[in-house]
Amino acid sequence: MSEPFNEPGFVKAARVSDFKGQAMKAITLLTRRVGIFRQADGSFRAMEMTCKHQGADLSKGTLEGDMVTCPRHGWRYDLTTGQCVNNDSLPLRPHEVRVVGDQIYVSLTPVSQ
Repeated sequence: MSEPFNEPGFVKAARVSDFKGQAMKAITLLTRRVGIFRQADGSFRAMEMTCKHQGADLSKGTLEGDMVTCPRHGWRYDLTTGQCVNNDSLPLRPHEVRVVGDQIYVSLTPVSQ
């Protein structure tokens, strides 16, 4: 049996099995929306999901490939880099992800860029 995951600063956020038939799951982490994404190679990544313009929940927006469009005012973000592609904006910040067995853990705070 493997050791339980117990790394400070990480929380259990989802299960790998939650992603059968879907590539994204949005969660609330310390009052902030975070998206967890399954990559084509089966790995996972996580990114802030709050628009930098007026704080809209990007998980309610339109997701096309790696691009999400804010449901409020149409700001578009590249979810691989966090960059806003149609406005001069601070980027969305990624969170660290660890997968242990079927469990997906996400860092409580975004990664500094």
